Amino acid sequence: MRSPASGLAGLLAVVLLPVALLVAWVSSVGTDTDRFVTEMRPVASSPEVRDALTDRTIASVQAQLDLPDRLAQQLEPPLRELVGTVLARPEVDRAWASGLRSAHGELVAVMEGDRPASVDSTGRVVMPLTIELTGLEQLLSGFGLAGDVAVASQIQVPLFSADDLATARRTYAVGSIAGPAAPWIVVGLAAVSVLLARRRVRALGLLGLGGIVASVAFAAGLVVGRGEAADVVRDPIGSAVITSAYGLAEDGLMSETRVALGVSVGLLAIALIVGLVRVILGRRG
Repeated sequence: MRSPASGLAGLLAVVLLPVALLVAWVSSVGTDTDRFVTEMRPVASSPEVRDALTDRTIASVQAQLDLPDRLAQQLEPPLRELVGTVLARPEVDRAWASGLRSAHGELVAVMEGDRPASVDSTGRVVMPLTIELTGLEQLLSGFGLAGDVAVASQIQVPLFSADDLATARRTYAVGSIAGPAAPWIVVGLAAVSVLLARRRVRALGLLGLGGIVASVAFAAGLVVGRGEAADVVRDPIGSAVITSAYGLAEDGLMSETRVALGVSVGLLAIALIVGLVRVILGRRG
């Protein structure tokens, strides 16, 4: 029974290696709100997101004012200039960081089961973003629009659907069980495989080879997933956030994968060297 048990333990170690890397990252880094906000904060300054924020803010203001078409068209150029100026202010950067913190905190709370997901009317999880349009009242007064016109533009940035969140929650549920210890479970299975093997050098070499294949396949999957992440939402702002968040995850997981790949190559090299030494010594004997 030693050989079948060794093979089963080795197979589990190889198959579970990518899962362990993902679970360990999610449990230790993926729930770090401060790091998430720090990494995602520069996204707001990208030209694509800045243009999308400008268009979304103008649309929000126009919808609240509900002006006749002709007056709305006359208002748009100076309003666009005002919004562009406002978006360049530090207050908007802080509002963006606050929205990111709120969205990530909501995500973590939902995945931990503290509360159900809060979605919009289309079933999407959104990031709230409030932009205070200082100077709007003065601008509108120039068009004869007097009165209380202190409009705060509330923008809803869609991030992903509730179905996507359910999938992420299942992954997190697994991660919460094993957590950062997941890679050590794989190491334990590998050790059991070698200890139970009749031919331990061969078992060590197969583990190394299997680890190389699993690590390379996982890295390839991360690269392929990069394109899929961009298509999670069609909204340009949400897409930029999701793509950047995926980039953060990809960097961390690639770093872990390189470590796993290095260890696997080392195991294979040790097995080959020991095997070669045995062959040489056998011939001399």
